[in-house]
Amino acid sequence: MKKFFLVICLAALFLLAAVTVSPAGTAEELDRDGLEHFRLAFYELTPKKDVAGADWEYRLAEQAFREAIALAPDWVEPYLHLGRSCFVQKKYREAAEWYRQALDLAPERREICLQLASSLQMGGQYRQAIEVLVKLRAEENDKDAVKFLDTFVRQLEKQAAADRGD
Repeated sequence: MKKFFLVICLAALFLLAAVTVSPAGTAEELDRDGLEHFRLAFYELTPKKDVAGADWEYRLAEQAFREAIALAPDWVEPYLHLGRSCFVQKKYREAAEWYRQALDLAPERREICLQLASSLQMGGQYRQAIEVLVKLRAEENDKDAVKFLDTFVRQLEKQAAADRGD
């Protein structure tokens, strides 16, 4: 009976290991796979407070995004998806790094600047967040966007001062 149980456990571990390795595919397929794991973790498991299940799905999502990046390092989407996955898990500094790489690939996409600034803010890196927003503001022509960016910068300056004890 013990040998049977041991064989079943080993088979389960083998299957578990096989699941963690994404099948070979295109970057787009891997990114889609990562998004499915992310959606399951974020929209289904996290609201049910299934922490272990959500952690597992986030891990699979991040692995798929990393594999997509390895296959297509100039494609911005998996960087954004990986940044979002890290952000919602409160891994803000890691999220900022992925958003920074995404911004290097697509500097014209202003929303990446905001995602980067938000990650830096949540990670307590206020000065860096301000630098990102000031640069974005200098390139912005829309009055409402400038007003929003000015408000965001003032908020960050207040947070930075509070952290310093000013």
